[in-house]
Amino acid sequence: MRGKSGTSFAVKVDDRVFVPGREEGQSIDYWLEGNFLCVDLHDPDRKLRIARRFPLEMEPAHPATLFSGFNNTQHADVQVVTFEDEGVEERVFKDDGYTQSRIQGMSREAFWHWTGFSD
Repeated sequence: MRGKSGTSFAVKVDDRVFVPGREEGQSIDYWLEGNFLCVDLHDPDRKLRIARRFPLEMEPAHPATLFSGFNNTQHADVQVVTFEDEGVEERVFKDDGYTQSRIQGMSREAFWHWTGFSD
């Protein structure tokens, strides 16, 4: 992505590319639910769990380049949606909020329901 060094994890849904904001050390689980891309980012060592919900109709506004590997470095210039864009919903649980809520051991489904994002 423009202005960033290194690579960013991305998910392609139909003709749109979403950058959910996964950082090193975080596990990620993602799925489609209704008209949303749902993301569960979890880093138990840092006592951090993040739920993000991306509306699928969001318009990509950030230039980026997709690479297909190192042997044949074909690429495509694209526009992406990022986790920082207006319209992305987010719930962050860290430190005391993480330990007091006991979300460390929750399944993806239980965590998602607990955040209030489930319909």
